[in-house]
Amino acid sequence: MKNAPAQSIDLEQLIASPRLPTLPTVALQIIELVQQPDVGIDELAEAISRDPALSTKVLKSANSGFYSRSRSVTRLKDALMVLGLRTVKTLSLSFSLVGPLRANEGGGFDYIAFWQRSLLTASCARSLVARLDKTQKEEAFLAGLVHCLGVVVLHQGLAAQYESLFTASKGDYRRLREAEREALGLDHTHVGAAMAEKWNLPAGITAVLRYYPEPQKVSPAEQLLVRAVAAAAVGADVLVGGGDGEALRLFYDRCEDWFGLSPSDAQEILAASHADAQVMGGLMEMKDDARLNVGDILSRANEAMMSINLEVTREAEQLEARNEQLETQASTDGLTGLANRRRLDEFLEEQCKIAKRHDKPMGVLMIDLDHFKRFNDTYGHQTGDLVLATVAEAIQATVREADLVARYGGEEMVVIMPETRLAGAAQVANRVRSAIEALEVIGPSNETLKVTASIGVASLNTDQQTTPAQLIAAADKALYEAKAAGRNRVRLAA
Repeated sequence: MKNAPAQSIDLEQLIASPRLPTLPTVALQIIELVQQPDVGIDELAEAISRDPALSTKVLKSANSGFYSRSRSVTRLKDALMVLGLRTVKTLSLSFSLVGPLRANEGGGFDYIAFWQRSLLTASCARSLVARLDKTQKEEAFLAGLVHCLGVVVLHQGLAAQYESLFTASKGDYRRLREAEREALGLDHTHVGAAMAEKWNLPAGITAVLRYYPEPQKVSPAEQLLVRAVAAAAVGADVLVGGGDGEALRLFYDRCEDWFGLSPSDAQEILAASHADAQVMGGLMEMKDDARLNVGDILSRANEAMMSINLEVTREAEQLEARNEQLETQASTDGLTGLANRRRLDEFLEEQCKIAKRHDKPMGVLMIDLDHFKRFNDTYGHQTGDLVLATVAEAIQATVREADLVARYGGEEMVVIMPETRLAGAAQVANRVRSAIEALEVIGPSNETLKVTASIGVASLNTDQQTTPAQLIAAADKALYEAKAAGRNRVRLAA
């Protein structure tokens, strides 16, 4: 049973807190406009122009290398014509949201690192989506930029209480979500989605905020954006984490599975994302601590990933070897090294089915050591065990590799011989009997001990519905006939 959260947070109360950022009127108007499919450039330009700072940023964007435009523009309406309505919608919304979210930066929270990761995620998500659907690449940028909106809301709503959780997570957002749920009863994905709904952000953006850690939960219509941010967030972790090999491997896997990208293509996207993030960071007037050397980071991450892959391979090989060892132990008699009763029953059942299906013969030998009890009574159980082990080795050396030799119980042993008729099984039985008779086991006082065995032989009659149990019973009956006839001999089942 999981522990109850230390302090269960009321989500509605948190979202209504006056400490949280408030969107300006222009931002609310733009949110409303960008969700209108028939909004025109003139209407959008008029709304943007009401905010001089926003107008300036849109103009700078139109003239930046991020959008690779061939000519410069000086008027807002021209910028909208050059960039295109869809791009301007997303840019305006991005600028409108980031400003209020950064208004209360401070305290012990590392906002530089937070926004650096957000920008990297946004740029990477944009590049990934562009591979499959260029019409959604700007929405992917916005979704990546605000995918951790809930982190900002929690920090500004809870201040120092949340800073301790964030600091303890050491930049690991999976660990952060676990800590949030344990301490608060919810995590930043719930908070971010609730805030997005309050601000009436597009449904696709809200879905990203809520499900980017669990992209398998979204509908097909929302899947592309959510997957792009889910992959991009891992890519950002590679860069800000200084070369996390495990994160790089996960990024490669997601790029291949979701976007059909090779590792080299995925690596190029990461490098390009860093350059794009720097450009957009400048446009958004975000500080950059300039700690990233992407070439070195990717080199370290690839080396770390290779080490992890080697370790995973080694562990998998060790596990496979261990499982084989356990399987062998589970199916092997500890004293003689022969198959045990469990393995005998499985093999006999399997071979009977094969023989009947393909109309093939199968022979069975039931072997019992003559007067075995005297070895234990006269020389001790250790000598008796030595006799059993020596006989087992002799039988194993006499039969074919395809035959199964098993300890049936006590001093009785069984040989299952696929595709062997009764006459052939009888020949093998006589060779086994002779091999046992030729053994010389050295006793505890260096005396030579002689061993003999009686053997019953039976074979599967494919014309009858003989069961495995009936086949063993037939061989056992023939064995007792051999013992009754004087021992150290072979008898065939009728």
